Amino acid sequence: MPESLPPLILGFAGRLRRVREACGYATRRAFAEALGIEEAAYCKYERAESYPHPETLGRIRQLTGASVDYLYFGDEAGLPVRLHQRLRELAD
Repeated sequence: MPESLPPLILGFAGRLRRVREACGYATRRAFAEALGIEEAAYCKYERAESYPHPETLGRIRQLTGASVDYLYFGDEAGLPVRLHQRLRELAD
């Protein structure tokens, strides 16, 4: 990962991957298709090379229930209970 990226984006990438997996999208390709974006663009998000346009963030929220506050800052307060539980299960 590029060293010049702020730590915040690195956390975003990991949380996005965990949310994708917790919501049953085993591959980046499947999630990108569900979002209606190119797989290459989505892969950059999980590799912390870039982050999504606000419109794409809205689609991520619609598909997963993950709030922008969780994705960017790790604030679990606004997560749906089911997603929160699934994320905890994956962490164990």
